[in-house]
Amino acid sequence: MVLLGAAAVALSACSTPEAEPSSLTLIPANRFAAIEVPLSRSIRIALVDSTTACVVDSYEFQVVCMHSDGTTVGAFGGEGEGPGEFGRALSLTRGLGGTVGVSDGGQRRLTVFEPTGAIVSSSIAPFLFAPMAPLGRTAVGSYTVRAASGARVIELEIESGDILWERALPHPSEMGVVLDCERGLSDGAATPEGRWAFCTCASTLVLWDNEGVTTFQDPTYVPELPSEAEIERYRARRLFGATPPEAQVLQFAETPKPGMIPGRSLIYDEWGRLWVATQRDRTAFSYFSIFSDTTYVGSVQVRDRVEGYDLLGNTLVVLVERLPEDPAGLPGRGVDWYRFEAPNRQ
Repeated sequence: MVLLGAAAVALSACSTPEAEPSSLTLIPANRFAAIEVPLSRSIRIALVDSTTACVVDSYEFQVVCMHSDGTTVGAFGGEGEGPGEFGRALSLTRGLGGTVGVSDGGQRRLTVFEPTGAIVSSSIAPFLFAPMAPLGRTAVGSYTVRAASGARVIELEIESGDILWERALPHPSEMGVVLDCERGLSDGAATPEGRWAFCTCASTLVLWDNEGVTTFQDPTYVPELPSEAEIERYRARRLFGATPPEAQVLQFAETPKPGMIPGRSLIYDEWGRLWVATQRDRTAFSYFSIFSDTTYVGSVQVRDRVEGYDLLGNTLVVLVERLPEDPAGLPGRGVDWYRFEAPNRQ
């Protein structure tokens, strides 16, 4: 495990020697800790307090919570259907009092844990339920019944599992949004005031609140084709026991990538600003676009390739893929902690 002290890693996100796109307005962010975490297929991460983050170890069917100094707070779970055990589709969300909620989409269960692994509560949740904000006494999130029917947003009472309300999400085309792909609304972000934000494809963002539906664009978006590494990963994947035909791989290679990272790409911060983790074909550093309402206010730059992230106050935690020194080696995975410049309070 590699640990970096604050003096070694407190580098401004603006000081990279590589040139940034001219459309970016950079907001300072200093990295104060960096640790290594287990290799995993999962891109989920939850920041339960300013120095403790939890990730998924998909190969051991565990959730691992670690302190920013590299010490393990808890590693819990295991494959199974019993209390505290997990299936495959896990989503992590911060809960009340420094807890972490684990939504097990395959087993239709939402369990809240202490970072040590002690169970606080467990209830039934819809299939592939994904919370859109930190958990309180209830959880607001989205889930998909089936691909053709689109997604739904619900508010779930955590202890009982009762659904307090439910609302279907129409396809963007039904709201007059013209897209260059067939993707509908899925994972999103929510504020306590009832504002919802979703990404579609490319750079289109959808804002849904009491005033109606608004769409806007990320001005920093630049269409990019998959990298060689992404093409090779696509070629090697197996679906129903078979790899994709070469014609399908070629089509993937010639199709621009989505504008946002997979998984949880949108998060609202404490000041009601929307963060969007953008997907760029860069491995040395990555970017977040930040919006106040629908207005772009700046970007935060971080090291390595972002896979997942979370926010708590002015602390940003980022799950990243680190390139090996040996080009033939396997990429590593790490978690980095940053403190970013908070907006002035009015």
